[in-house]
Amino acid sequence: MPPAHYALSEILIVLISIYTLTIFFKERRFYSFVGVFLISCAAVIASIRFGINYQSELKSFHQLLSAISLLFGIPLIVIEIMKRSNLLNNKIIYLVLLIAIIIGLYIFLQAKHLTITIVASWLIVGAFFSVLISREHALMKIVSGIFFSLIIINLIVRRMELFDPSTSWHLYHIGIAVWLYLITRILKQNETKYV
Repeated sequence: MPPAHYALSEILIVLISIYTLTIFFKERRFYSFVGVFLISCAAVIASIRFGINYQSELKSFHQLLSAISLLFGIPLIVIEIMKRSNLLNNKIIYLVLLIAIIIGLYIFLQAKHLTITIVASWLIVGAFFSVLISREHALMKIVSGIFFSLIIINLIVRRMELFDPSTSWHLYHIGIAVWLYLITRILKQNETKYV
């Protein structure tokens, strides 16, 4: 049974999510708002599950919300990145949204073993479009791509099981929290200064 300190890095995600949701609501970035909200819901339940030892009672609910956050939350954030690049018109964005929902529902209902593969594919698309966001300096395009790609590196490190379970858990969830903050920087309207 995982120890109670597993809740700490989940709480960090919740706190960063509150900040991120505030930014996205003010900037009317509703795709990313909903995406982060789904991720934060999973983190809130995980915080309760581990923090006050409701591990058995909330295990299934936590797993359900985690799957939803991966299959729907991540694609919504990627769609916001695609929208921010200004390369696609709204009709194509709506089509991508429809595709994301259909794929997410299929994986959720019929092929959960493909979850990580689908999520990784969305993240690669997101990294690509984050580089295409217009900046005053080309270097900032590269920085955007690096910032977005941190979540892919985080996912790979988690799957490689390089660390003991507790360290791996906290590094992975701290990585998610950092990534959520960096998304606010990537999506800034003006040139991102990264300070």
